[in-house]
Amino acid sequence: MGRIGLLVAFVLWVGVGMAQEPEIRNTIEKFRPTNGCRIPADIKFRLGATHVGGKYCLTEEPFIIEGAKKLNELGYGIIKLWFANGEGNPKGYMYHSDWKVTRQTTLKELAEHPYYRRCFDMPFSVFALSISDGFPGNSTKDLTVSLAKTEEDIYRLSLYLLQTYRDREITFIIQNWEGDWLLRGGTGPDAHWEINGAPADWKLRVENMCKWVNARQRGVDRARAEVKGGKCKVYHAVEANRVMDGRNGVPSVATHVLPGVEIDMVSWSAYDGVSEDGVKMYEGICFLKQNMRPTAEMNGKKVVFIGEIGYPENMANRTKEEVVRMWDTFMAVYLALDIPYVFHWELYCNELKADEFDRKQYPSRSAADMRGFWLIRPDGSKSWAQEYLESVLKCAGERYDRMGQ
Repeated sequence: MGRIGLLVAFVLWVGVGMAQEPEIRNTIEKFRPTNGCRIPADIKFRLGATHVGGKYCLTEEPFIIEGAKKLNELGYGIIKLWFANGEGNPKGYMYHSDWKVTRQTTLKELAEHPYYRRCFDMPFSVFALSISDGFPGNSTKDLTVSLAKTEEDIYRLSLYLLQTYRDREITFIIQNWEGDWLLRGGTGPDAHWEINGAPADWKLRVENMCKWVNARQRGVDRARAEVKGGKCKVYHAVEANRVMDGRNGVPSVATHVLPGVEIDMVSWSAYDGVSEDGVKMYEGICFLKQNMRPTAEMNGKKVVFIGEIGYPENMANRTKEEVVRMWDTFMAVYLALDIPYVFHWELYCNELKADEFDRKQYPSRSAADMRGFWLIRPDGSKSWAQEYLESVLKCAGERYDRMGQ
């Protein structure tokens, strides 16, 4: 589609979106839990959280296992974990851990690691695994070898999961971290294409991402073709994180990658969809569905899930009422659109107030240091978001009541 075609499509979308806003708002209010919406009976298996890089821990167990056990204890049925090797301990899972991995450790070997095996043996129905290995960025080199390796690594991981867990009702979703930041080469000033404009090589970046996504999908497809009849499922998802930029005409995963690939699912790290009335979140999900092309495995179903969403409690003098209201809005949108999975960012907060880009996990931090992306605070107490989500979980299959909120 040429520039004029994209512009026309964008104008038509905006016009339709504006015309529907009152109806969207009414729908959101109808599905707002605190307005008495009925909570799905399977809500436990739709709600979960990410566990990675938290800047504190509460036990002396290996950090990844501590977090998985805590989420299970809290009543969540799905979990998102980072899945990347490193020298010694993988980044994000350092506390009380002795991984003994290297940069040569394969994805399959990582899945065989006792720490991941213990997590996978816990009673979660879905494990989303964030894997971004091998992304070529703006490379102008011949990608034949690197893409073949990417495909083979994903194939061997997928085959291992399908064979090992074939007798268990469990789903693994292989996905990338925030795709628009990958596309733009990071999160710094140069990555803000909505402000500074896209660089001259943006088309090359898009082309390389499409090739990389296709290689990963081929790996999953090959494994599924070899393992038939099992209960275990493996899917591949692309995660977008600047969907609103795409709606505003900026080259993005939503507008320039999704139409060029066939993918099982789409994940949205959905902070750019946050608004008090929920309309942006609703329209963003619809926009992603409009642009994605599902694989044959999905039988025409367009699946978009929320790979990451949070509302930091320790910022802007927020009150419990404000946090609960925002989460009630999120849930109203997700229930209205029948979103299958929602991952809260995150179990333990990973961001400091003073420097949000300080990703060092050590030393352990206090609540006062943190921005408040948490379900559990450093002192072990439940956050306001956790109290609200716990009340939603308790109402499974029934109309919501405030349960002490």
